[in-house]
Amino acid sequence: MAATTDWRQAADFAQFGGHRPGTALDAIEGAQPSVVLEPFEPAQVAAALAWASRERLQTVVRGRGSKLGWGRPPSHVDIVLSTARLNRAIEHRYGDLTVTVAAGMALADLNQQLAQHGQWLPLDTPFTDSTIGGVIATNEAGPLRHRYGTPRDLLIGMTMALTDGTLVKSGGHVVKNVAGYDLAKLMSGSFGALAVIVDATFKLLPVPATACTLVARYTDAKVLAADAAQVAASQLEPVAIDIRALLGPVVGGSECQLAVRFATSREATRAQTSAARALLRGSVDELEGVREGAWWSEQVRRPWTSPGTTLRLSWLPASLPDVVQCVHDLQRSTGVAMELTARAGVGTGFLRIEGEDGAAAVIEQLRAQDGLLGHVVVLRAGGDIKRAVDVWGEMGSVSGVLQSIKRTFDPAGILNASRGPI
Repeated sequence: MAATTDWRQAADFAQFGGHRPGTALDAIEGAQPSVVLEPFEPAQVAAALAWASRERLQTVVRGRGSKLGWGRPPSHVDIVLSTARLNRAIEHRYGDLTVTVAAGMALADLNQQLAQHGQWLPLDTPFTDSTIGGVIATNEAGPLRHRYGTPRDLLIGMTMALTDGTLVKSGGHVVKNVAGYDLAKLMSGSFGALAVIVDATFKLLPVPATACTLVARYTDAKVLAADAAQVAASQLEPVAIDIRALLGPVVGGSECQLAVRFATSREATRAQTSAARALLRGSVDELEGVREGAWWSEQVRRPWTSPGTTLRLSWLPASLPDVVQCVHDLQRSTGVAMELTARAGVGTGFLRIEGEDGAAAVIEQLRAQDGLLGHVVVLRAGGDIKRAVDVWGEMGSVSGVLQSIKRTFDPAGILNASRGPI
Protein backbone atom coordinates (compact mmCIF):
# COMPACT_ATOMS: atom_id res chain seq x y z
CA MET A 1 0.00 0.00 0.00
CA ALA A 2 1.21 3.53 -0.75
CA ALA A 3 2.25 5.76 2.12
CA THR A 4 -0.66 7.45 3.89
CA THR A 5 0.25 10.92 2.63
CA ASP A 6 0.36 9.68 -1.00
CA TRP A 7 -3.19 8.39 -1.31
CA ARG A 8 -4.73 11.14 0.79
CA GLN A 9 -3.06 13.88 -1.22
CA ALA A 10 -3.83 12.26 -4.57
CA ALA A 11 -7.53 11.55 -3.93
CA ASP A 12 -10.31 13.77 -5.28
CA PHE A 13 -12.52 13.37 -2.23
CA ALA A 14 -15.26 15.60 -3.67
CA GLN A 15 -16.38 12.76 -5.96
CA PHE A 16 -17.25 10.67 -2.89
CA GLY A 17 -19.63 13.20 -1.29
CA GLY A 18 -18.94 14.30 2.28
CA HIS A 19 -15.52 13.57 3.75
CA ARG A 20 -13.40 14.48 6.77
CA PRO A 21 -10.32 13.25 8.62
CA GLY A 22 -10.87 10.36 10.98
CA THR A 23 -10.79 11.09 14.72
CA ALA A 24 -10.49 9.05 17.89
CA LEU A 25 -14.30 8.91 17.99
CA ASP A 26 -14.23 7.00 14.70
CA ALA A 27 -11.76 4.40 15.97
CA ILE A 28 -12.80 0.75 15.73
CA GLU A 29 -11.40 -1.07 18.75
CA GLY A 30 -8.38 1.23 18.82
CA ALA A 31 -7.82 1.43 15.04
CA GLN A 32 -8.39 5.05 13.97
CA PRO A 33 -9.22 5.57 10.29
CA SER A 34 -7.38 8.17 8.24
CA VAL A 35 -10.52 9.32 6.43
CA VAL A 36 -14.30 9.10 6.94
CA LEU A 37 -16.32 9.19 3.71
CA GLU A 38 -20.02 10.12 3.85
CA PRO A 39 -21.57 9.67 0.39
CA PHE A 40 -24.90 11.31 -0.45
CA GLU A 41 -25.75 9.05 -3.41
CA PRO A 42 -25.28 5.36 -4.33
CA ALA A 43 -22.98 6.30 -7.23
CA GLN A 44 -20.63 8.00 -4.76
CA VAL A 45 -20.51 4.82 -2.67
CA ALA A 46 -19.53 2.83 -5.76
CA ALA A 47 -16.86 5.38 -6.73
CA ALA A 48 -15.38 5.28 -3.24
CA LEU A 49 -15.16 1.49 -3.31
CA ALA A 50 -13.48 1.46 -6.73
CA TRP A 51 -10.88 3.95 -5.52
CA ALA A 52 -10.26 2.07 -2.25
CA SER A 53 -9.86 -1.16 -4.21
CA ARG A 54 -7.30 0.36 -6.58
CA GLU A 55 -5.31 1.79 -3.66
CA ARG A 56 -5.70 -1.37 -1.53
CA LEU A 57 -7.17 0.65 1.38
CA GLN A 58 -8.74 -1.22 4.29
CA THR A 59 -12.36 -0.05 4.42
CA VAL A 60 -15.02 -0.58 7.08
CA VAL A 61 -18.67 0.23 6.35
CA ARG A 62 -20.51 2.01 9.17
CA GLY A 63 -24.15 2.92 9.65
CA ARG A 64 -24.58 4.54 13.07
CA GLY A 65 -21.99 2.36 14.74
CA SER A 66 -24.21 0.33 17.10
CA LYS A 67 -22.51 -2.98 16.21
CA LEU A 68 -18.99 -1.89 15.23
CA GLY A 69 -17.61 -3.89 18.16
CA TRP A 70 -18.82 -7.14 16.58
CA GLY A 71 -15.94 -8.97 14.92
CA ARG A 72 -12.19 -9.35 15.26
CA PRO A 73 -10.20 -6.24 16.24
CA PRO A 74 -8.70 -4.75 13.04
CA SER A 75 -4.94 -4.25 12.81
CA HIS A 76 -5.54 -0.98 10.95
CA VAL A 77 -8.33 0.87 9.16
CA ASP A 78 -7.72 3.34 6.33
CA ILE A 79 -11.30 4.38 5.56
CA VAL A 80 -14.63 4.35 7.32
CA LEU A 81 -17.36 4.47 4.68
CA SER A 82 -20.48 5.85 6.35
CA THR A 83 -24.04 5.33 5.08
CA ALA A 84 -25.38 7.97 7.50
CA ARG A 85 -26.42 10.33 4.67
CA LEU A 86 -28.32 7.58 2.81
CA ASN A 87 -31.14 7.85 5.30
CA ARG A 88 -34.59 8.03 3.73
CA ALA A 89 -37.45 5.79 2.73
CA ILE A 90 -37.25 5.80 -1.07
CA GLU A 91 -40.69 4.43 -1.93
CA HIS A 92 -43.50 2.96 0.18
CA ARG A 93 -45.91 0.94 -1.96
CA TYR A 94 -48.47 0.58 0.79
CA GLY A 95 -51.01 -1.03 -1.54
CA ASP A 96 -48.53 -3.83 -2.26
CA LEU A 97 -47.18 -4.00 1.31
CA THR A 98 -43.59 -3.34 0.22
CA VAL A 99 -41.06 -0.58 0.89
CA THR A 100 -37.69 0.40 -0.55
CA VAL A 101 -35.46 2.14 1.97
CA ALA A 102 -31.94 3.54 1.93
CA ALA A 103 -29.36 1.64 3.97
CA GLY A 104 -28.60 4.47 6.39
CA MET A 105 -32.15 4.92 7.66
CA ALA A 106 -32.81 3.74 11.21
CA LEU A 107 -35.20 0.81 11.58
CA ALA A 108 -37.10 2.72 14.29
CA ASP A 109 -37.57 5.73 12.00
CA LEU A 110 -38.76 3.50 9.16
CA ASN A 111 -41.38 1.79 11.32
CA GLN A 112 -42.58 5.15 12.58
CA GLN A 113 -43.27 6.21 9.00
CA LEU A 114 -44.84 2.89 8.02
CA ALA A 115 -47.20 3.06 11.01
CA GLN A 116 -48.97 6.01 9.38
CA HIS A 117 -50.40 3.45 6.94
CA GLY A 118 -50.94 0.76 9.58
CA GLN A 119 -47.93 -1.29 8.41
CA TRP A 120 -44.56 -2.33 9.82
CA LEU A 121 -41.35 -4.19 9.14
CA PRO A 122 -41.49 -6.89 11.87
CA LEU A 123 -37.87 -6.85 13.03
CA ASP A 124 -36.71 -6.03 16.55
CA THR A 125 -33.35 -4.76 17.70
CA PRO A 126 -31.98 -3.70 21.08
CA PHE A 127 -30.21 -0.74 19.48
CA THR A 128 -32.49 2.23 18.85
CA ASP A 129 -30.15 3.63 16.19
CA SER A 130 -29.69 0.40 14.20
CA THR A 131 -29.79 1.18 10.48
CA ILE A 132 -31.41 -0.91 7.79
CA GLY A 133 -28.01 -1.69 6.26
CA GLY A 134 -26.58 -2.73 9.61
CA VAL A 135 -29.56 -4.94 10.44
CA ILE A 136 -29.22 -6.73 7.09
CA ALA A 137 -25.42 -6.99 7.20
CA THR A 138 -25.54 -8.70 10.60
CA ASN A 139 -28.86 -10.50 9.89
CA GLU A 140 -29.93 -9.21 13.29
CA ALA A 141 -33.23 -10.52 14.65
CA GLY A 142 -34.94 -10.71 18.04
CA PRO A 143 -37.98 -12.50 19.49
CA LEU A 144 -40.16 -11.69 16.45
CA ARG A 145 -37.94 -14.06 14.47
CA HIS A 146 -40.15 -16.94 15.65
CA ARG A 147 -43.03 -15.81 13.43
CA TYR A 148 -41.54 -13.45 10.86
CA GLY A 149 -38.00 -14.71 10.37
CA THR A 150 -34.78 -12.73 10.01
CA PRO A 151 -34.03 -9.78 7.69
CA ARG A 152 -32.97 -12.36 5.09
CA ASP A 153 -36.50 -13.80 5.09
CA LEU A 154 -38.19 -10.42 4.61
CA LEU A 155 -35.93 -9.12 1.84
CA ILE A 156 -37.24 -9.11 -1.72
CA GLY A 157 -34.70 -6.81 -3.36
CA MET A 158 -31.50 -4.86 -2.86
CA THR A 159 -29.12 -2.43 -4.51
CA MET A 160 -25.46 -2.84 -3.62
CA ALA A 161 -22.17 -1.22 -4.57
CA LEU A 162 -19.39 -3.64 -5.54
CA THR A 163 -15.67 -3.11 -5.09
CA ASP A 164 -15.16 -2.67 -8.85
CA GLY A 165 -17.30 0.48 -8.72
CA THR A 166 -20.51 -0.94 -10.19
CA LEU A 167 -24.02 -0.74 -8.73
CA VAL A 168 -25.97 -3.99 -8.89
CA LYS A 169 -29.69 -4.54 -8.34
CA SER A 170 -30.93 -7.87 -7.02
CA GLY A 171 -34.53 -8.97 -6.74
CA GLY A 172 -37.38 -6.52 -7.34
CA HIS A 173 -40.18 -4.48 -5.80
CA VAL A 174 -42.89 -7.14 -5.60
CA VAL A 175 -43.01 -10.21 -3.40
CA LYS A 176 -43.11 -12.72 -6.29
CA ASN A 177 -40.14 -11.20 -8.14
CA VAL A 178 -37.10 -13.41 -7.52
CA ALA A 179 -34.61 -12.04 -10.07
CA GLY A 180 -31.25 -12.05 -8.35
CA TYR A 181 -33.00 -13.25 -5.19
CA ASP A 182 -30.11 -15.32 -3.84
CA LEU A 183 -27.60 -12.49 -4.23
CA ALA A 184 -29.56 -10.29 -1.83
CA LYS A 185 -29.79 -13.18 0.60
CA LEU A 186 -26.03 -13.66 0.40
CA MET A 187 -25.44 -10.12 1.65
CA SER A 188 -27.49 -10.87 4.79
CA GLY A 189 -25.06 -11.74 7.57
CA SER A 190 -21.98 -10.88 5.48
CA PHE A 191 -20.97 -8.10 7.91
CA GLY A 192 -20.05 -5.75 5.07
CA ALA A 193 -17.27 -8.03 3.84
CA LEU A 194 -18.60 -8.53 0.29
CA ALA A 195 -20.25 -5.31 -0.87
CA VAL A 196 -21.97 -2.19 0.46
CA ILE A 197 -25.76 -2.24 0.73
CA VAL A 198 -27.17 1.09 -0.49
CA ASP A 199 -30.89 0.29 -0.39
CA ALA A 200 -33.19 -2.65 0.30
CA THR A 201 -36.76 -3.64 -0.51
CA PHE A 202 -38.82 -5.53 2.07
CA LYS A 203 -42.22 -7.11 2.25
CA LEU A 204 -44.33 -5.60 5.06
CA LEU A 205 -47.19 -6.69 7.29
CA PRO A 206 -50.19 -4.90 8.82
CA VAL A 207 -49.65 -3.71 12.40
CA PRO A 208 -51.49 -6.17 14.71
CA ALA A 209 -54.61 -4.83 16.39
CA THR A 210 -53.55 -6.07 19.82
CA ALA A 211 -50.97 -8.17 21.65
CA CYS A 212 -50.94 -10.34 24.76
CA THR A 213 -48.14 -12.30 26.43
CA LEU A 214 -48.16 -15.19 28.87
CA VAL A 215 -45.08 -15.35 31.11
CA ALA A 216 -44.69 -18.69 32.91
CA ARG A 217 -42.08 -19.34 35.65
CA TYR A 218 -40.38 -22.70 36.17
CA THR A 219 -37.86 -24.30 38.46
CA ASP A 220 -37.24 -27.22 36.07
CA ALA A 221 -35.75 -26.44 32.66
CA LYS A 222 -36.97 -29.75 31.24
CA VAL A 223 -40.58 -28.85 32.05
CA LEU A 224 -40.07 -25.41 30.48
CA ALA A 225 -38.61 -26.94 27.32
CA ALA A 226 -41.44 -29.46 27.08
CA ASP A 227 -44.05 -26.71 27.40
CA ALA A 228 -42.25 -24.60 24.78
CA ALA A 229 -42.18 -27.56 22.39
CA GLN A 230 -45.87 -28.25 23.00
CA VAL A 231 -46.82 -24.65 22.21
CA ALA A 232 -44.63 -24.65 19.08
CA ALA A 233 -46.13 -27.91 17.83
CA SER A 234 -49.74 -26.85 18.46
CA GLN A 235 -52.11 -25.15 16.04
CA LEU A 236 -51.50 -21.86 17.85
CA GLU A 237 -49.66 -19.07 16.06
CA PRO A 238 -47.52 -17.11 18.54
CA VAL A 239 -45.28 -14.34 17.20
CA ALA A 240 -42.63 -15.18 19.81
CA ILE A 241 -41.67 -17.98 22.21
CA ASP A 242 -38.79 -16.80 24.39
CA ILE A 243 -36.98 -17.85 27.53
CA ARG A 244 -35.07 -15.91 30.16
CA ALA A 245 -32.79 -17.85 32.51
CA LEU A 246 -30.69 -16.05 35.11
CA LEU A 247 -27.98 -18.35 36.45
CA GLY A 248 -25.87 -17.08 39.31
CA PRO A 249 -24.59 -17.67 42.83
CA VAL A 250 -27.79 -16.28 44.36
CA VAL A 251 -30.55 -17.84 42.27
CA GLY A 252 -28.47 -20.84 41.28
CA GLY A 253 -30.51 -21.39 38.14
CA SER A 254 -33.60 -21.95 40.28
CA GLU A 255 -35.98 -20.05 38.01
CA CYS A 256 -36.49 -19.73 34.28
CA GLN A 257 -39.21 -17.83 32.44
CA LEU A 258 -41.04 -18.83 29.28
CA ALA A 259 -42.86 -16.07 27.41
CA VAL A 260 -45.44 -16.77 24.69
CA ARG A 261 -46.67 -13.78 22.73
CA PHE A 262 -49.72 -13.46 20.49
CA ALA A 263 -50.39 -10.44 18.27
CA THR A 264 -53.32 -10.42 15.84
CA SER A 265 -57.01 -9.42 15.99
CA ARG A 266 -58.51 -8.96 19.44
CA GLU A 267 -60.75 -12.02 19.17
CA ALA A 268 -58.01 -14.32 17.86
CA THR A 269 -55.50 -13.07 20.43
CA ARG A 270 -57.96 -13.72 23.25
CA ALA A 271 -58.77 -17.23 22.00
CA GLN A 272 -55.11 -18.22 21.43
CA THR A 273 -54.01 -16.83 24.78
CA SER A 274 -56.65 -18.91 26.53
CA ALA A 275 -55.62 -22.06 24.66
CA ALA A 276 -51.92 -21.49 25.35
CA ARG A 277 -52.52 -21.01 29.07
CA ALA A 278 -53.89 -24.55 29.23
CA LEU A 279 -50.57 -25.89 27.84
CA LEU A 280 -48.33 -24.17 30.39
CA ARG A 281 -47.54 -25.83 33.71
CA GLY A 282 -45.60 -22.97 35.28
CA SER A 283 -46.96 -20.12 37.35
CA VAL A 284 -48.47 -17.88 34.66
CA ASP A 285 -48.79 -14.10 34.49
CA GLU A 286 -50.77 -12.45 31.66
CA LEU A 287 -49.45 -9.16 30.28
CA GLU A 288 -51.20 -6.64 28.07
CA GLY A 289 -50.76 -3.03 27.00
CA VAL A 290 -47.86 -1.05 28.46
CA ARG A 291 -46.70 -3.89 30.72
CA GLU A 292 -46.62 -6.29 27.78
CA GLY A 293 -44.63 -3.93 25.57
CA ALA A 294 -42.21 -3.12 28.39
CA TRP A 295 -41.49 -6.81 29.06
CA TRP A 296 -40.49 -7.43 25.45
CA SER A 297 -38.46 -4.24 25.21
CA GLU A 298 -36.50 -5.41 28.23
CA GLN A 299 -36.17 -8.92 26.83
CA VAL A 300 -34.64 -7.64 23.58
CA ARG A 301 -32.16 -5.41 25.46
CA ARG A 302 -31.18 -7.79 28.27
CA PRO A 303 -28.02 -9.24 26.65
CA TRP A 304 -26.64 -5.69 26.30
CA THR A 305 -27.89 -3.55 29.19
CA SER A 306 -25.48 -4.91 31.82
CA PRO A 307 -21.68 -5.10 31.47
CA GLY A 308 -20.14 -8.39 30.48
CA THR A 309 -19.29 -10.68 27.59
CA THR A 310 -22.12 -11.46 25.19
CA LEU A 311 -22.19 -14.60 23.03
CA ARG A 312 -24.59 -15.75 20.34
CA LEU A 313 -25.38 -19.48 20.46
CA SER A 314 -27.33 -21.82 18.21
CA TRP A 315 -28.72 -25.31 18.77
CA LEU A 316 -31.49 -27.64 17.68
CA PRO A 317 -34.77 -26.50 19.29
CA ALA A 318 -35.26 -29.95 20.80
CA SER A 319 -31.93 -29.56 22.63
CA LEU A 320 -33.12 -26.59 24.71
CA PRO A 321 -33.16 -28.44 28.10
CA ASP A 322 -29.65 -29.76 27.47
CA VAL A 323 -28.44 -26.27 26.57
CA VAL A 324 -29.88 -24.75 29.73
CA GLN A 325 -28.38 -27.59 31.78
CA CYS A 326 -25.01 -27.13 30.08
CA VAL A 327 -24.96 -23.41 30.89
CA HIS A 328 -26.10 -24.12 34.44
CA ASP A 329 -23.30 -26.65 34.93
CA LEU A 330 -20.73 -24.19 33.59
CA GLN A 331 -22.00 -21.52 35.97
CA ARG A 332 -21.66 -23.82 38.95
CA SER A 333 -18.18 -24.99 37.96
CA THR A 334 -16.85 -21.49 37.27
CA GLY A 335 -18.81 -19.44 39.80
CA VAL A 336 -19.46 -16.81 37.11
CA ALA A 337 -22.99 -15.40 36.84
CA MET A 338 -24.62 -15.89 33.43
CA GLU A 339 -27.91 -15.10 31.76
CA LEU A 340 -29.43 -16.92 28.80
CA THR A 341 -31.93 -15.04 26.63
CA ALA A 342 -33.18 -17.27 23.87
CA ARG A 343 -35.66 -17.95 21.09
CA ALA A 344 -37.08 -21.25 22.34
CA GLY A 345 -38.87 -22.23 19.14
CA VAL A 346 -35.97 -21.37 16.83
CA GLY A 347 -32.87 -22.66 18.64
CA THR A 348 -30.79 -19.52 19.00
CA GLY A 349 -30.07 -16.96 21.68
CA PHE A 350 -27.60 -14.88 23.65
CA LEU A 351 -25.56 -15.77 26.69
CA ARG A 352 -24.29 -12.87 28.79
CA ILE A 353 -21.35 -13.71 31.03
CA GLU A 354 -20.90 -11.24 33.85
CA GLY A 355 -17.50 -9.57 33.69
CA GLU A 356 -14.47 -10.92 31.86
CA ASP A 357 -12.81 -13.18 34.44
CA GLY A 358 -13.23 -16.75 33.29
CA ALA A 359 -15.16 -15.77 30.14
CA ALA A 360 -12.53 -17.14 27.75
CA ALA A 361 -12.60 -20.51 29.53
CA VAL A 362 -16.42 -20.59 29.34
CA ILE A 363 -16.28 -19.89 25.59
CA GLU A 364 -13.82 -22.72 24.99
CA GLN A 365 -15.91 -25.13 27.06
CA LEU A 366 -19.07 -24.20 25.17
CA ARG A 367 -17.31 -24.81 21.86
CA ALA A 368 -16.19 -28.20 23.13
CA GLN A 369 -19.81 -29.37 23.53
CA ASP A 370 -19.78 -31.67 20.51
CA GLY A 371 -23.17 -32.05 18.87
CA LEU A 372 -24.98 -29.72 21.29
CA LEU A 373 -24.17 -26.20 20.09
CA GLY A 374 -23.88 -25.35 16.42
CA HIS A 375 -22.17 -21.98 16.77
CA VAL A 376 -20.67 -20.00 19.63
CA VAL A 377 -19.91 -16.48 18.39
CA VAL A 378 -18.44 -13.74 20.59
CA LEU A 379 -20.25 -10.47 19.89
CA ARG A 380 -19.26 -8.24 22.82
CA ALA A 381 -16.00 -8.75 24.70
CA GLY A 382 -12.95 -6.95 25.96
CA GLY A 383 -9.66 -6.96 24.09
CA ASP A 384 -8.09 -9.60 26.34
CA ILE A 385 -10.84 -12.08 25.50
CA LYS A 386 -10.68 -11.35 21.79
CA ARG A 387 -6.94 -11.97 21.87
CA ALA A 388 -7.45 -15.24 23.71
CA VAL A 389 -10.16 -16.73 21.47
CA ASP A 390 -11.29 -16.21 17.88
CA VAL A 391 -14.65 -14.44 18.02
CA TRP A 392 -16.12 -16.51 15.17
CA GLY A 393 -14.80 -19.92 16.17
CA GLU A 394 -13.94 -22.77 13.85
CA MET A 395 -15.64 -22.45 10.44
CA GLY A 396 -14.94 -26.04 9.45
CA SER A 397 -15.58 -27.27 5.92
CA VAL A 398 -17.48 -24.11 4.94
CA SER A 399 -14.35 -21.97 5.32
CA GLY A 400 -13.09 -22.68 1.79
CA VAL A 401 -16.45 -21.77 0.27
CA LEU A 402 -16.60 -18.50 2.21
CA GLN A 403 -13.09 -17.54 1.13
CA SER A 404 -13.95 -18.27 -2.50
CA ILE A 405 -17.00 -15.99 -2.26
CA LYS A 406 -14.87 -13.30 -0.65
CA ARG A 407 -12.31 -13.42 -3.47
CA THR A 408 -15.08 -13.18 -6.07
CA PHE A 409 -16.72 -10.09 -4.59
CA ASP A 410 -13.66 -8.42 -3.05
CA PRO A 411 -10.53 -9.59 -4.88
CA ALA A 412 -8.38 -6.84 -3.36
CA GLY A 413 -9.51 -7.81 0.14
CA ILE A 414 -10.34 -4.26 1.22
CA LEU A 415 -13.71 -4.69 2.93
CA ASN A 416 -14.21 -5.10 6.68
CA ALA A 417 -10.48 -4.99 7.55
CA SER A 418 -10.30 -8.78 8.17
CA ARG A 419 -12.87 -8.48 10.99
CA GLY A 420 -14.75 -11.50 9.63
CA PRO A 421 -16.58 -13.75 9.40
CA ILE A 422 -15.66 -13.84 5.70
